[in-house]
Amino acid sequence: MQECPQGDHRAIFSDLSGCAAPSLITLEGPEAHHLARVKRARVGESLLVMDGDGLVGVCEIVEIAGSRQRPIVAATLGSIERIDRVSPVVRVFAPAPKGDRLGSMLDALTQIGVTSYTPIVTDRSERNPDALRTDKLERIVLESCKQCVRAHALEIRDPVVLDDVLGESGEVPTLVCQGGVDDVLETPGDGGGEVRLVVGPEGGWSDEELARIGDSGARVVRMTPHVLRIETACVVGASIVLRGA
Repeated sequence: MQECPQGDHRAIFSDLSGCAAPSLITLEGPEAHHLARVKRARVGESLLVMDGDGLVGVCEIVEIAGSRQRPIVAATLGSIERIDRVSPVVRVFAPAPKGDRLGSMLDALTQIGVTSYTPIVTDRSERNPDALRTDKLERIVLESCKQCVRAHALEIRDPVVLDDVLGESGEVPTLVCQGGVDDVLETPGDGGGEVRLVVGPEGGWSDEELARIGDSGARVVRMTPHVLRIETACVVGASIVLRGA
């Protein structure tokens, strides 16, 4: 698996695709404030910048200017590299858990290498996915990318209904999690391609949904002998699938 370069500090720089090395780049706003005031970056230290779309740049901080409230960080961009996505591509589908648990789930899914998360509406969903603050969730993902040095940001997709996911189970391997079945979730043998992991609500799939799942051709699997929270099931299941990455 291809790994990102390392640096003393990390920042999101969305304009990286328009840059060439060597050159001088300038960071302002929240990223500059975090570097200068929270991380207390210093001139001469290394800085890894990422655009969230696979590009990473290795820099050296050459100046920290501006005011205390609005610092400006200038850095020389020494090189740019495109990082491949983690394989297999794992797309997680699950109802949005309540409260701050969704943010914690996205943080963990970003760290382990999941490609995307899609909220699904089920018969027993407890949270309306249309009311999610996507901007806040995307900030959580980007902060997690910086922490774990991930070049490709996890995608947060628009909500779908269960039948939308099941309708493509014949084209893409689809694993539906359900307790009490004999088939145990395992790491795919080929280590590549795309896998869809579908986790149900904490109240379980309804009888009607289980019937549609059974007719869809999706593989129904279990992970543990215990009932898991949504966020735990998503992280554990994705980790199993990605174990050989």
